[in-house]
Amino acid sequence: MTSFFRDPEAWEQFEGRSHPGAPDGSLVRPIAAGLDARLLDGEEAYSLAIVFKEALEQVKPARNFSLQVFATDLDGDAIDKARQGVYPANIAADMSPERLRRFFVQDEHGYQVHKEIREMVIFAPHNLVMDPPFTRLDILTCRNLLIYLDPELQKKLLPLFHYSLNPGGILFLGSAESIGAFTDLFAPVDGKMRLYRRLDSPLRPEPVDFPSSFSHVLPGAPEKPMALKPAASLQSQADQLLLQRYSPAAVLVTAKGDIVYISGRTGNYLEPAAGKANWNIFVMAREGCASS
Repeated sequence: MTSFFRDPEAWEQFEGRSHPGAPDGSLVRPIAAGLDARLLDGEEAYSLAIVFKEALEQVKPARNFSLQVFATDLDGDAIDKARQGVYPANIAADMSPERLRRFFVQDEHGYQVHKEIREMVIFAPHNLVMDPPFTRLDILTCRNLLIYLDPELQKKLLPLFHYSLNPGGILFLGSAESIGAFTDLFAPVDGKMRLYRRLDSPLRPEPVDFPSSFSHVLPGAPEKPMALKPAASLQSQADQLLLQRYSPAAVLVTAKGDIVYISGRTGNYLEPAAGKANWNIFVMAREGCASS
């Protein structure tokens, strides 16, 4: 179900758009999202890190970028395996001899991803439909995950992906996936298949639903009576625009500081900590915020 540089044509198109355009010294933050052990053994995340390593080397004059790949999955055992970066010898069929030589170390059992590439990737358990989203991402790869979810849940996740990405950020989907009706949130990148750029969409009538509101669309969840929503008016759209542009970001937490709801873009104040996912505001608070 998975391999390095799966769907080579899509990866070739992605590589053509992977040259960093961020200011010198800034942090480029891609994330590779997985669904379960079938989809994430680390290949997707390491492929992403390799592509960006190569792209950084082509930037002339050289610039001081810092790259961090977050790779998430439901399955803790899959994450532990992915962190080791050990693969059988047949991965040689998935990439060029040059990449195999540069980014892998061979032993009698197969290959291990080079330490430099492994250190670019942080693997963490994360549930897209239950946990708070990552934010301030430059690239979000979610390939062949949406096809496992029902259409209603897909419609909730795509606006959430839009929220998670920086302005102009890239969404990389699988060969059987698309943005559907969300053409106001994403636009195809130069006609490339499954590559979409985040658009600014300040006048969306509906606010973004966060995972805490997803429970009624999960398989087997009890049905809840749905209140009828009034038709969106010009006044409600103007109010929503004002809230998005001028109201401060806010976070609803439990008495112990666990985050249950996020309003607005909180990336300037909160950042997922390295290691096992921990959605506690005291752990996620950026330096200088916790004491204040």
